[in-house]
Amino acid sequence: MIAHWLKQKDIHQTLWRLALPIMVSNISLPLLGLVDTAILGHLSDNRFLAAVAMGASLFVFVLWSFAFLRMGTTALIAQNAGKHSIGSSRTPFNIHENAILHCALLLAALLGFILLLGSPLLISIMLELTAAVDDISPLAEEYLQIRFYFAPVTLINYALLGYFIGLGKTKITLMLLVSTNVLNGLLDYLFVYHLNLNSAGVAYASNISELFQMLWAIYFARTAIFKWQNLQTLKTHFHGFLNLNAQLFIRTFFLLFTFAYFMSVGAQHSAALLSANAILFNLLIFISNALDGFALASESMVGKAYGAGDKLKVKKIIAISGFWSLMCALLFTLILALFHDGILSLLTSQTQVLLLLDQLIYWLIFLPLAGFACYWLDGIYIGLAAAKEMRNSILFAVFILFLPLQYMLQDWSIHGLWFAFFAFLIGRALWQLLKLPATLTHSAN
Repeated sequence: MIAHWLKQKDIHQTLWRLALPIMVSNISLPLLGLVDTAILGHLSDNRFLAAVAMGASLFVFVLWSFAFLRMGTTALIAQNAGKHSIGSSRTPFNIHENAILHCALLLAALLGFILLLGSPLLISIMLELTAAVDDISPLAEEYLQIRFYFAPVTLINYALLGYFIGLGKTKITLMLLVSTNVLNGLLDYLFVYHLNLNSAGVAYASNISELFQMLWAIYFARTAIFKWQNLQTLKTHFHGFLNLNAQLFIRTFFLLFTFAYFMSVGAQHSAALLSANAILFNLLIFISNALDGFALASESMVGKAYGAGDKLKVKKIIAISGFWSLMCALLFTLILALFHDGILSLLTSQTQVLLLLDQLIYWLIFLPLAGFACYWLDGIYIGLAAAKEMRNSILFAVFILFLPLQYMLQDWSIHGLWFAFFAFLIGRALWQLLKLPATLTHSAN
């Protein structure tokens, strides 16, 4: 049956039509981190790279805890698009679509300003918990202070991207993200090499680039944004929006807790080890965001098919998107196996960091195969708006696998940490795969 589904040319074509722009735009997202790493990695002092590695991971830990603004918006917009594509007029769909977007933008702005006001306390707590070496903490604190000024902008961008992805307007996301990251790279070069702002310059560049992205996204969504809804409509959608996103918030919080914990362990050893882990983590994010192209395309396709009541099509999309995710993971593994030396030398010229990376190279090579399934299945579950099982998979992977293994394998040093992280990735996928039949049945009912 699955072999027959894989022959569905229309689904293959739609998947690639949506996934390719998302893959290109998603690859551009971690390029922001890779550009930062490459520029700072060639400075003579590795403290600046270590400070941005720590600061960026902590900033992402906090801000991506609110990534439900993207995921929840995508799921609800896509399902509404599918529901109203079967015989109903366009006007009711616009009303629901606009109301969901307004709910997302209002919540994003509110949460962003709360983060801005609470940032001094947050920064102090995070740096205390990470217990980084003394010469890194002041630079990381400066980076975080600058980045938190634009927290509302970052969260509003999440909501706007979710809106475009949910509608299947992936070419707009491509234009937004690629242009934003090109601008970020140019500003990085200017602020670091010409204005000698070092790690602070990287933070300023990121802020200006994100503001540019928000203004352009508002222009593309202006028709929906500036057509206001009555309060009753907003109330109705806001309740459903919060119900879904409460589970997604827990899921994303513990996902990012794992990433931040991973980086903090490296920070307690040395600046060189933190820098090496930062490079590998940026490459992981680069790879995962490329593989996420199929996941994000699946969010839109599964959401629309589910909204339209076509459960057979949902299963076909799952099979086909899983096939292409695996193929891309194999391709990335081959590329890393053949060209890892050249890739790493582009990102840093520091001998001590390169020696550490050489010890960790096999973890890098097999990262795509370890992680592809959980990225792919996240897309399926978001399309189904099945946030509860996404939350459960993370809790299982963190508290049953990652933390116990990291504790028991401390004698393995950094290799024990990476082993625990691989178990975390694979454990998430196994949980979601085992729960998928029951989730599909529950969704169907």
